[in-house]
Parts: sequence; structure tokens; C-alpha cells
Amino acid sequence: MKQIAISAVTALMLLAGPAHAQTNAASVQSSDPVVQMRMKKKDANEVYKKSVATAAKERDAKVKAAVDSAIADAQKTGKDPIIARRNATSEAKKATKADYDAAVSAAKKQRAAAYAAATKA
Repeated sequence: MKQIAISAVTALMLLAGPAHAQTNAASVQSSDPVVQMRMKKKDANEVYKKSVATAAKERDAKVKAAVDSAIADAQKTGKDPIIARRNATSEAKKATKADYDAAVSAAKKQRAAAYAAATKA
């Protein structure tokens, strides 16, 4: 009985093996215009994600520097560092909001242009 179970599992593994060995559809160039349009939109989305991530990292770095400075000042003066952190985070985010929004807006415009170009083609 044990050998039959092992044989059955082995047979199923052999039959299922070729199904997992398919090629990656993304690496194959298609002549279908709909597929090409979707690939262009996917590429545009990747560029957008990277641009927004870069803007967010820059903003977070500026906010972190301001918060660290505020906490150090609060500890020197004997103030509550938790409140200093909260206030510094709020002020730094307000101060960097315009630059962040501009970067995100530029990325959105670039993606919209890439979408329009993909749709026309």
C-alpha cells in the first residue's frame, strides 16, 4: 500500500512538472497592439512608482533630520522629547509638502503622457 501511494505521488509529480516549466510571458515580445499598450502602461507605472518613492525618501530624510535636531535640542533644554518629536514632524512635513507635491505632480504628468502615447500607438 505504501509503494502504491509513493508511485502515485511520483506519477503526479512527473505529470505536473512540464506545466510549471512555462516561459515568462513578460519577456516575450508580442505583436498584439493591446499587449504592447499594456506593457507600455506597466513600464510607465514602474517609472511613476520609482519617482514617487524617491520623492518620499528625500522628504523622509529631511523630516528625520529635523526631528533628530529637535529631539537633541529638547533634551538639552529639559523639554519633553516626545512632544518635540511630534511638533518637529508636523512642521517638517508642512515645510516639505510643496516640494513633495511638486515631485509627485511631475511624476503624474509624466505617467499621463506615457499613457497617452501608449493609447495612441
